[in-house]
Amino acid sequence: MSNLTDRAAYLRGLADGMGLDKEKNEHRLLLEMLNLMDEMAEKINELDEDVGELEAYVEDLDADVADIEDALFGEDDDECDCCDCDDDCDCEEQEHEEFEALSFECPACGKDVVLMASDIDYEQSPVCAHCGTPFFTDLPDEDEDEDEE
Repeated sequence: MSNLTDRAAYLRGLADGMGLDKEKNEHRLLLEMLNLMDEMAEKINELDEDVGELEAYVEDLDADVADIEDALFGEDDDECDCCDCDDDCDCEEQEHEEFEALSFECPACGKDVVLMASDIDYEQSPVCAHCGTPFFTDLPDEDEDEDEE
């Protein structure tokens, strides 16, 4: 949201450069509007930070609730992993690994990202959905492997 505060500061700079006089009615209106925009941009920035903190808190609570559910109810071994039906379903012949969810913590932003195994391209590192950073930055290139041998 710093873009809003930057734009408000830019408008403030333009107004200062124009030498607006607070004594003139037309100028006073513009200057008061700029003051209002500055305050609004700051408030929105504060709210954005608060929302980010709340999102992190809710994610932690969600993980805690999931742990409690697992402790209380355990895993239901009678269900199929791919569609939550019983093991006698038609999908039993499919490879269940492709439906497996993999969880990664982003090395850059620290947020947890869940990927389905079937969605991963094993020739490229998966990237964080939040910040776009690859999870595995030290994957060896094929050319480097050949040079080392």
